[in-house]
Amino acid sequence: MIGALFKDRDGTLWVGCDQFVNRFDRETETFRRYPVPSVFHISQDAAGTLWLATPTGLYTLDPATGRIRRYFHDRNDPSSLSSNDVKSSAEDKEGRFWVANGEGLDGFDRTTGKVTLHIPLREPSLGFSFYEDRFGMFWIYHVSASVIAVFDRKTNTLTQYSFYERKSPSTVLTGINSMLEDRNGTLWLGTNGAGLLKFDREHRRFIRYSNNPADPESIAQDSVISLFADREGNLWAGLGGMGLTRFSTTPLPFKRFRHDFGNPSSTGDPFVGAIYEDRQGILWIGNHEALNRVDRTTGHSSSYRTAGPGEGSDVITVREDRSGSLWVGTFSHGLYRFDRRMGQFTGFQHNPADPYSLSNDIVSRLLIDHNGTLWAATWDGLNHFDATTGRFITYRPDSQRRSPFYIELVEDSKGALWLGTHASGLQRFEPETGQFAVYQHDIDRPGTLSDNRVNSVYFDRSGTMWIGTQNGLNKLERKTGTFTVYTQQDGLAGNAVGCILEDDHGDLWMSTNNGVSRFDPKRTTFKNYSTADGLPGADLTGWGSCFKSAAGEMFFAGFSGATAFFPDKVIDTVYVPPIVLTDFRLLGTRVTPGTGSPLKKTINYTNEIKLSHTQNIFSIEFSTLSYSNPLTNRYRYMLDGLDRKWNEVGSERVWRLTQLCLPVVTSSAFREQPTAVAGANLGYSCESRFCHPGGTRGGSEQLTVSGSFFYCG
Repeated sequence: MIGALFKDRDGTLWVGCDQFVNRFDRETETFRRYPVPSVFHISQDAAGTLWLATPTGLYTLDPATGRIRRYFHDRNDPSSLSSNDVKSSAEDKEGRFWVANGEGLDGFDRTTGKVTLHIPLREPSLGFSFYEDRFGMFWIYHVSASVIAVFDRKTNTLTQYSFYERKSPSTVLTGINSMLEDRNGTLWLGTNGAGLLKFDREHRRFIRYSNNPADPESIAQDSVISLFADREGNLWAGLGGMGLTRFSTTPLPFKRFRHDFGNPSSTGDPFVGAIYEDRQGILWIGNHEALNRVDRTTGHSSSYRTAGPGEGSDVITVREDRSGSLWVGTFSHGLYRFDRRMGQFTGFQHNPADPYSLSNDIVSRLLIDHNGTLWAATWDGLNHFDATTGRFITYRPDSQRRSPFYIELVEDSKGALWLGTHASGLQRFEPETGQFAVYQHDIDRPGTLSDNRVNSVYFDRSGTMWIGTQNGLNKLERKTGTFTVYTQQDGLAGNAVGCILEDDHGDLWMSTNNGVSRFDPKRTTFKNYSTADGLPGADLTGWGSCFKSAAGEMFFAGFSGATAFFPDKVIDTVYVPPIVLTDFRLLGTRVTPGTGSPLKKTINYTNEIKLSHTQNIFSIEFSTLSYSNPLTNRYRYMLDGLDRKWNEVGSERVWRLTQLCLPVVTSSAFREQPTAVAGANLGYSCESRFCHPGGTRGGSEQLTVSGSFFYCG
C-alpha cells in the first residue's frame, strides 16, 4: 500500500509504502529503498532534510547521505514527542517546526530533538493535521467531530469552530480531511462527507460544493480525501471511492443554457434549434418543444408552443422585424408571427391550392433585409413576404423542378441574397432580376467549394465572405472566384462548421461539430474551445444558429445545447506546458534503459540514440504535461534531415506516421522547441514512426536519431 507521495525541491519523487520509503530515479525509472516502514506523510524543511511521519515515530532522512534518524515518545522524558503515532509534520514560515501526533500538536526543536510546546486536542487519535495560509493563519483540522481551529502562535491560544447547515443548524457537518490554498489565495477544504468547502474570507463563510445526482457536473462524491493544485491553477481532489476529479478555480468563459425551461427535472434532448436576443435584451431560444422566452435580468423564463402537444413544434429560426414583431420558423409547421403582448401565434403554412402561400412548412432561415422586407428560406424555395397583402412570392432556380433544401440565408452589402443548401452548394440570388448563380464543389476542379452542404455564410467587416460547410471553412476570393479552404488539418476544431460571427478585433468565431473555434484571418491560426471551457457539449452545429448582440455578446446553439460568451472575456492561458517524450519502440516493442539497450536513460532524458542497420523501424511517442483542455491542443513535429516542414497533428488520437527508407541522419540530438502559444493537453500521446534502409550500407552502419518537437497550443 502507498501511504504518501512527495516531490522534494529537486523534483525527486518519494513514495511511502508498507515496508520502505522509496526514491524514484526519473532517468532510469528505478526505485531505491530506505528502511522506514509505514510512512503516511513526508515533508522537507529549509535545510533539505526529509521528515517522515509513521505510526512508530518521526524519522528524518538526509537525501544526500541516506542517513536516517528516529524521534519517538519516551514516557520517562516529558520533552520527547507526545506520541509515536505521528500524523504529519512541517516547518512554518517563521522557521518553527510542528509535529501532529496522537496526543495533539507539538512544537519541536530540531537542534535538540525536544518538544518545546504541546497543544492537546480533542480526539486527535482519529486523525488531524495543520495548514498555514499566506496570511499567516495557522489552521488545525480534524477528521472527526467537525472541528477546525485557528492557533495564534504569538499568544499560544486556540480558537475552535464547527460547521453547521443554515437550514438545519442542529446538524453538525463531518470532519476535515485536507486543506489547500490556491494561487489566488482561496482556501479549500476537503471534508469527510460534506463535499468540498471554499472559504469566503470577505464574508467569513464557507461555500459548499456537494454531489447532486441530477447534475453530472457536480462533484462525484462528498468524501474528499486529498487536495492538490497544479501549475496551471487547476485543483485536483482525491475522492473516497470515486477516484480523482479536476476542476478549475476560475469561472469558465462560456455560459450554458438549460434546455428544460418548462421542466427543471427533465433529462431530455439538449438540442437547441434557434437562439436570438431581441432589441429589449430578451433571449429567445427554440427547441423541440417550444419557443422559450428568457429574461436574464430576472431569471424568469416562459415557454410558448407553436403547435399542440405532441405535434413536433421544433423552432429552428427566430427574427424580429422593424415593427417589433417576432417571426418564428419551424420544422414542419410553417412560419409564425408571434404577438409577445398576448402570447399568441399567427400561422402561415403551405397550401398546395394557393400559389401565394408559403412554399414549404420547413422554414429553416429568416431574414429582414435592408428595406425591412421579410424573406423565408424553406425546403422548397425562397419566399418574399408582402406585408400589405399577406402573400408570399416564391423564387426557385428552376421553376420546373423542386428547389434545393435551403438552410442558410444572408444579405450582402449590395442587396444580393446568399443561400446555403443542404446538398446543392452555395447560391446567390439577385432580388431585382430574380436570377440565381450557383457555386458547387467539384472534386476535379481545385479551388471550388469544399462541400456542397453550406451551413452558414458570413461577411466580415472588410466584405470578405466566409462559408461554413460540412467539410471545412471556406473563404471566397472574389477576384478569381475560387475558395480557400481551412480544415482540421489547419487547426479547425471540427470540419463541420455550423455558424460564424466576428468579434470587435476582426477574429472569427464559429461553432463546429467538435467545439468552438476562433480564427485569426491575418495569421490564419485557430484557437479551439471545448466542454473544458464551459461549452454544453461538443456538437454545436444542428441548424447552425448563432447571434451577436449589440453589447458584443455571442450566442451559439446546436445539438449539444446553447452557450453565450463575451469574446474579450475568453482569456487564453499563459501557461506554457512542457513537452516530454513518453516512449521509444523498436519494431513495435517498448525499449527500456539497461545493458544492451540503445537507451541508457529513459527516452525523455536521452540526448542521442545510436541504432544498427537491423534496428530499422522505430517509433517515438510524445505528450504535453497539461490537463486543462486536452482536445483543443495541437503539436508540430519534425525529423531533421527528413522533413522539410513541420508536421502538425491534434491530440484526439495517437498518431502513427510512417515513412519508408529514411536516409542516414547525422544531426546530433533530440531537442525540444519552445512554444509560442500557450495551452494544455491531457497526456494524450502522439506517435511518429519512421524506418531507414537496413542492410543497404553494410552491417556496421548506424543511425543517429534527431528530431524537434513544438507545442502549438
